[in-house]
Amino acid sequence: MEDRVENLESVLAQFMRESSRIQAAIHEDIAEIRASNARTDHQLLVLQQQAEEDRKRADEDRRRMDEDRKKADEDRKQSEQRWEETRAWWKETQKKWEEAEKDRKDFNRRLAEVTDSQGLMIENMVWPNLPRVASQVFGGRQSLFSAIRLKRRLPWERSRLKEIDLLAVSDDAVLVCEAKSKPTPEKSREFLQSLDDFKEFFPEYNDFKVIPMVASIAFDDSLLTHMTREGVVALGFGGETMEILNPEVCQDAQQGA
Repeated sequence: MEDRVENLESVLAQFMRESSRIQAAIHEDIAEIRASNARTDHQLLVLQQQAEEDRKRADEDRRRMDEDRKKADEDRKQSEQRWEETRAWWKETQKKWEEAEKDRKDFNRRLAEVTDSQGLMIENMVWPNLPRVASQVFGGRQSLFSAIRLKRRLPWERSRLKEIDLLAVSDDAVLVCEAKSKPTPEKSREFLQSLDDFKEFFPEYNDFKVIPMVASIAFDDSLLTHMTREGVVALGFGGETMEILNPEVCQDAQQGA
């Protein structure tokens, strides 16, 4: 009986020791688990904070992107509006330019018509006076032939045309008259240059002296001086009818003839 009691006490003591060891191990495991949970909670908190910061940055980036997109849309709309305004302005400007160009062409056409009509009027005024004027230029001799608005083409070059407003011919001289509504020194000079090929178109007058004459309503003194110096007869209105305004040129022409 005593042995059983001793064995029972021994087993109970061993059980108590093993229980204490197990409890100590359990406490250690619980402490480790708590420490691990604390570390895990800390890591989760850090991750949560980082995720929140990332979310805020993403929201800020998205907000800025939305603002940039809205601004880009506004800039695009403004650019399209400016482009439409510019295109409308250009169309209106082009329309006005075309209208102005049409008006300019119409004005030039009417001006040319007026100028031509003035030139024709002067030609018609000179024509009845041409025999008398030509006789004065030719030194009292009568003209053998006269013509108004004479045109001639070269037989071998039909594209070249020579137009003579008024022409009178004596036995050794030919008077070539150009009617000008507004004579100038430049126009007088151009008329002289245009006579360079006169004899090419009128070879029958190769041996004749060519006397240039410009007819108009009026000549100022400086133009008369210029034409006299260039040897161009000026025919304009005198007291009652058209008369030669620089007769000294006729004297030179007669002497030259």
